[in-house]
Amino acid sequence: KQWYQRRVRGIGLEPYTSPRLGIRVTVPKFNYKAQKLYSTAYDNSFGVRAARLWNLLPKRVNSVTSLESFKVALGDFISQFPDKPPVSGYTPPNSNSLLDWCAVGGQGVCA
Repeated sequence: KQWYQRRVRGIGLEPYTSPRLGIRVTVPKFNYKAQKLYSTAYDNSFGVRAARLWNLLPKRVNSVTSLESFKVALGDFISQFPDKPPVSGYTPPNSNSLLDWCAVGGQGVCA
């Protein structure tokens, strides 16, 4: 087993391999006809956020073979995004989340 398989299955996520995108995880299913309250709770749940964050990683990051190599590759990937913490009186372009950065173009580095 690869180093990531024990970790993602331990939190209820199911990995699969895409030839083009590398290792991905299945985002848990949800009935979008449910009330908005439940939809928001689903979108903010750990399993959904973790799956979406993992799936935005490029193949060069998510397909490394050891945990130490993954940490280095992840650090290199994250360092390509600007760090724009909230500043009082200023409205940032997004929440500074990697999910938000990738939704608006991802600085050309998102999968």
